[in-house]
Amino acid sequence: MPRADRLSPGAVKLLQERHLAIISTLMRDGSPQATPVWVDVEPDGSHILINTAEGRIKTNNVDRDPRVAVTVVDAQNFQRTVVVRGRIVEKRGPDQGANEHISMLAKKYTGRERYSFRGGETRVILRIKPTHVLEHGVES
Repeated sequence: MPRADRLSPGAVKLLQERHLAIISTLMRDGSPQATPVWVDVEPDGSHILINTAEGRIKTNNVDRDPRVAVTVVDAQNFQRTVVVRGRIVEKRGPDQGANEHISMLAKKYTGRERYSFRGGETRVILRIKPTHVLEHGVES
């Protein structure tokens, strides 16, 4: 997988569309743990953003080991993909926009104005800096 510190404009476009991502983290014993998630990206392609809640397996895993992989496949064209290996470089909490961010993702993925599944959880944004990027079928 080629080393890269950002996604191409075509890959950014794919992540801005309504496709699920799979984030893979590492369990304590080194085994992989994969979870489907909603995904966001900074417009310049420098970071992938995953919104989740404290106390989940993936947040516990990245607190211990920040290495992750993220895969996004176009739901309408499986040959259009982005695979990223990277590191969590920042975890932003509710006072840094995590609650507003999950509502923005709810609008993108469900059409609803607010994320209504939060039952007292503490939302966080995992900010992922790419180290390796593999893109297929996206315009660079």
